[in-house]
Amino acid sequence: MLDLTDVAGAGSQALREVVARFAAEATTWPETGTRVVLTGSDLADPATAAVWGLARTAQLELPGRIVIVGADPAGKALVPAVVASGEPQARIQDGVVTVPRLSRAAPGGPVRFGDGTVLITGGTGVLGAAVARHLVTAHGVRHLVLLSRTGGAGEELAAELRDLGATAVVARADAADRAALAEVLAAVPAEHPLTGVVHAAGVLADATLATLTPEQIEAVLRPKAEAAWNLHELTKDADLAAFVLFSSAASVYGSAGQAGYARRERVPRRPGRPTGAGSACRRCRWPGGCGRRRAA
Repeated sequence: MLDLTDVAGAGSQALREVVARFAAEATTWPETGTRVVLTGSDLADPATAAVWGLARTAQLELPGRIVIVGADPAGKALVPAVVASGEPQARIQDGVVTVPRLSRAAPGGPVRFGDGTVLITGGTGVLGAAVARHLVTAHGVRHLVLLSRTGGAGEELAAELRDLGATAVVARADAADRAALAEVLAAVPAEHPLTGVVHAAGVLADATLATLTPEQIEAVLRPKAEAAWNLHELTKDADLAAFVLFSSAASVYGSAGQAGYARRERVPRRPGRPTGAGSACRRCRWPGGCGRRRAA
C-alpha cells in the first residue's frame, strides 16, 4: 500500500515531492498483484486531488493493478473490502463507502458581469481567445484583460474584439508570479472593476509515469495550479460574478501518457469558496460548456 494520507494541505514543494515519490514507486511495482493508493477522504483538498489525478492515469498505464481509496482514519479498516469489491476507486467517510459515477449536471443560471472587467489567463491562446469572443458576443462583456506570458497574437485578437464592441488590454505577465499578477490586477480601472476571472492558461509536458521528470512536473504545475492559487488569493475579496477554472477531463478519467497533466488538472479549485448554486466559483472541462461544479 502506498499511504499518502499525509499529503492533505501540502504546499506546492511538498506536492512536487509526493508526485515524484508516487512516480518512482509505481515504476518499481511488480507486474502482478494489486497496489492500493491510499489518501485522506477530503477529495477536494488540492494536494489530495492532485494525487487522485495522477493515480487515475496510473490506472490506465498499469491496468488492473491499482486501486485508489480515499478514507478517513476509521475507514482504513474497510480498505480490504473495497479492494475485494473490484471497484477501482472509492471514498470511505463515516463508515460509508461511495464510488464515482457520472451524472448529468444541472445547468447553471445566467452570469451577469455588468460593466466590469473580466481577466482571462492564457488570454491570447486558442482557448482563451474562444472564451473572450464568447464573453463578448454571448454575455455582453465590454472590458477584458487578456493575460499572456508571451503576448502571442494578442494585438490581432484585441482588434477583433474591438470590432465586436469590446475593449481588450493585452498584459504580458506570468500568473504564477504573484507580484506580476498583482500589478496586472492593480491596473484594472476603478470605473470598470474586476467582475470575472477565467483561468485558461496551461502547459503540456506529456510523459508516462516511467519517464516523468521533475522538470515536467514543474512545467505543468506552475502555470495551472500555482497560478490558480495566486488568482484565488489576490481576488478573494473582489465582488466577482464568476471565477472560472478550466481543467481537462484527464483529471477525472485519467489519460495514459499524461500523468503530470492529469495531476495538475485536479488541483485547480477555489479553496474556502463555495461551489454550489449561487456561487461565483465554476469549473469547466472543455468542450462541453461551463456549468456549476457539482459536489463530489
